[in-house]
Amino acid sequence: MYFFVNQYVMALNSGVEHAEFKRLQLFKEHQTPAKLVTRQFDGLLHQNMRRFNLEDNQMANLFDFFRGTATFEPHVLKIEDLNWPGAYEIKPNPNVSEVHAGDRLIAKVHFVPSTVGHVYYVEIFDKFNNRVQRTDYDERGFKARDQFIAPNGEAVTDIFYRPDGSRFAEQYYAHDGNGANTVSMCKLIGYHGKDYYFNGELEFYRFFLDELNRANGENNVFIADRPLAAQWPVINMQSKAQKYLWLPTPHTVDPQDQVYANLNNAYVYGIHEYLTSLDGVITSTPQQRDDLSKWLGGKPKRPIRAISAAVVSKDQASQPHVAMSARRSHQIIYTGRVDNERRVDQIITAFSQVRRRIKDATLLIHGYGGAVDALKEQVKKLDLDSVVTFAGYQVDLQQDYNLSGAYVYAGESDAQPLSLIEALSHGVPAVAYDINYGPKDIIKDGRNGYLVKNGAVNQLVTALTKVLENPQRQQKMSDAAYRSSTQYSSDAVWKQWQVIVKD
Repeated sequence: MYFFVNQYVMALNSGVEHAEFKRLQLFKEHQTPAKLVTRQFDGLLHQNMRRFNLEDNQMANLFDFFRGTATFEPHVLKIEDLNWPGAYEIKPNPNVSEVHAGDRLIAKVHFVPSTVGHVYYVEIFDKFNNRVQRTDYDERGFKARDQFIAPNGEAVTDIFYRPDGSRFAEQYYAHDGNGANTVSMCKLIGYHGKDYYFNGELEFYRFFLDELNRANGENNVFIADRPLAAQWPVINMQSKAQKYLWLPTPHTVDPQDQVYANLNNAYVYGIHEYLTSLDGVITSTPQQRDDLSKWLGGKPKRPIRAISAAVVSKDQASQPHVAMSARRSHQIIYTGRVDNERRVDQIITAFSQVRRRIKDATLLIHGYGGAVDALKEQVKKLDLDSVVTFAGYQVDLQQDYNLSGAYVYAGESDAQPLSLIEALSHGVPAVAYDINYGPKDIIKDGRNGYLVKNGAVNQLVTALTKVLENPQRQQKMSDAAYRSSTQYSSDAVWKQWQVIVKD
């Protein structure tokens, strides 16, 4: 069994999770069992799994494992099922209903998003209107956790329940050396007749990984995908297993220097301190593999493998090509995080200049992040409100890719921009800065897009204009985009996995 070790799966996910989703599909296509592993408690986990088409047998969550609910027949839990006293008044609301005893607020009942009245969690208030308790319900219809809260609003204790109401775990909180409220102890109750105590979440997670490994016959493959949450538990497993560290970002602190600059803090433990405890390290591109090897002195003590995180599924590869005549050929699309590192402000600046030459050009921005408000203000100042759309985070981008005439990427660094390869697989010519890592591996200048100097907005303008201004050239580039994405086909990437996967 192959386990991809992360921290969580949420409604809004990063490239780490999307790479794992693609990998799960890849392993499924090649009939090789694999699971995504998470440690986070989340009452909406299985709703999020459905959102991303993950099956129960593709997920291993710590709380599901010890609670015995990896599979569970769901039922609907409504507010009337919570047995409020008849004297209490319920003030209904589609999102949050309130429970009152006379003038006093007793509770707020929150409902599962995208449902009608399915209970999600309940907040309990004292006579001073302090929130003192939160009770979480698994969206499949059972009470899952009580969290008790101090007057300052910080969590004090968590108690976790099985569907029959019995306790199976507890967590206790304390302030760390920086004053942050953190889980200081975890208790597993009555597991195989014994109680276990752990110094925080990482130790509990390590124990879970060992139990997961033993439950599957040991000597399974564990790949730490989110280093800060996963590398310590994986490296410190006590049962026999194969262990790898995946690098989801460039490995040094300097995006332009990946050979001599200081190591990214996220990788100090796994690469600098405990590399020999691993069976290997995995990068998404050969270039990063080579740079990391040089950073390690040219002779790393463990093998470094290059395996693409991007995968074009067999289903996507079999889709009919969409001609430019059937698209909004002057629509430019960006998909990804919307934060300062992705330099979407430069994309907007470039687009404002493209509009002077391509009068009907539009820009579609997909994603979420902390820079959205500032970017909307930038768009307003440039008087582009009517032609720039912030579409937010969407699970399925197929329609928007199939309608677009150009893709643009301006990130300052990446391990491999997944959205770039997704766009090409939908026949969208791509324009990107020449950064570490990924764009130069797939963009062939003037054929399927343009690779421009990092940070050169004027070159970004010129390249986007070239893509859009000539319909015949744009169609040829679209055809080439489809062809170039085949190097990331399911079968091609599966061949890369053979250095680790043993049939």
